[in-house]
Amino acid sequence: MVQITEFDDENVPLIESMKELTPGLPRQRRDRTQLAQARLGPDGKPKYLIDDIPDHEKMRLIRESGVLKQMKQDGKEVDYDELDRLEAEAERAEDEIPTWMNALIYTLALSSVYGLFEALVSQQYSIEITATEILKRMLNMSPAIYFMVYVTYKFRFSRAMSLVMLVFACASGCYFVHLSLHAPRLGIMKRAPGLVTIWIYLTFMQDVRPAIINAFVVCAFWLADPFKFRL
Repeated sequence: MVQITEFDDENVPLIESMKELTPGLPRQRRDRTQLAQARLGPDGKPKYLIDDIPDHEKMRLIRESGVLKQMKQDGKEVDYDELDRLEAEAERAEDEIPTWMNALIYTLALSSVYGLFEALVSQQYSIEITATEILKRMLNMSPAIYFMVYVTYKFRFSRAMSLVMLVFACASGCYFVHLSLHAPRLGIMKRAPGLVTIWIYLTFMQDVRPAIINAFVVCAFWLADPFKFRL
């Protein structure tokens, strides 16, 4: 049996005559132009299979394949900014909970932490405080906590926000140490619960390296105690 294909230039006249004799038969194959056009996207640009893969799935495949390690061994340059972007988008894709709902969950947790430290400070200085008073203080602090959490959580992948969180974490931690060492009892009672809550949250939201820097700065401030000769 002789096979006749429409991709052979010599068979074009024969194929055209066969089409005229059999007009009712459907075409089984398309020409090369149609096949090439089928690979183009709506904008006319070539569309490949990898374009249909989400960025977070690409990042997972890159990690599992070990391409980065091999490129480092071969001495090739790696675009770390692009990898950071893909990793951030992967985390965003995995995070299906809306920002406002995440902020609400964090607010409930941080309000509980704030109420706990209010009770601990009052207990430390032998001051009676009721559960109703603690709940009122927690409710009063909730809007401020929610605003802080919403802004920092929404832009947590930004380098500028990471730097801001590091600065505020170090400042709140050092100020809490200063209050504990030198401030009178009233100052500790008024400021310590809020400072500790902010410090815990910002430290929790940071990556490993900024968190280590934060802990080192606060510990160094506690050991050095630069204000001990001024009071």
